[in-house]
Amino acid sequence: MSQSGRQQQARSLATRERLVRATLDEIHAVGYHAATTHQIAERARVSRGALLHHFPTRADIVLAALETLLADGTAEIKAVSHDVRTGALPLADFVEFLWQLFSGRFFQLSMEMINEARTDPDLRQCLIPVVQRFHAALDAIWAEFCDADARPPREARIILNLTVNLMRGMGVQTVLRPDPDYYRDLIEAWKAVLPQLIGGPAGDAAFAGPRFREAVA
Repeated sequence: MSQSGRQQQARSLATRERLVRATLDEIHAVGYHAATTHQIAERARVSRGALLHHFPTRADIVLAALETLLADGTAEIKAVSHDVRTGALPLADFVEFLWQLFSGRFFQLSMEMINEARTDPDLRQCLIPVVQRFHAALDAIWAEFCDADARPPREARIILNLTVNLMRGMGVQTVLRPDPDYYRDLIEAWKAVLPQLIGGPAGDAAFAGPRFREAVA
């Protein structure tokens, strides 16, 4: 490829990236329904024609935006998880990180799209594979999170998915229950419970039932 061709390709990729980021910013600012392609193009400072060149339909750009959102989230979670495994970050700080992630912009954007997908079957079918890849990536991260001698991969995945679902559920509550002390109590309680699930008697008890014994047998 010639230098001019490479430059054109780089400009095209940069325009696409601006459009995707602008989509996330617009949805976060005004909500899924109010985020029009016209406003997205304006926010990205590109022409309507340029937007349509990269994303012929609104569904195309929404899908690309969700893919980017989840890819960014996966990379961030993987980096922080690595710091916990190496001892660079205490487990309590990991809980704080997940709380910020699943109650802030990442959570709010994902919920906008999930809620819309509930009543839009076409959108749902497009988004399901993207979300499945996200959860598969998370499961791979969680499987490496714990020392295998303490918790085998399946148990590690369950413990960390419990943690994520707790934070996500609390994030939903923040919409109509703006009560920081309430959430702080839950977070501090979970900080005390999580180490016991990972390497203590609470985890032994959690996985002592027949469903887990049969899986090992």
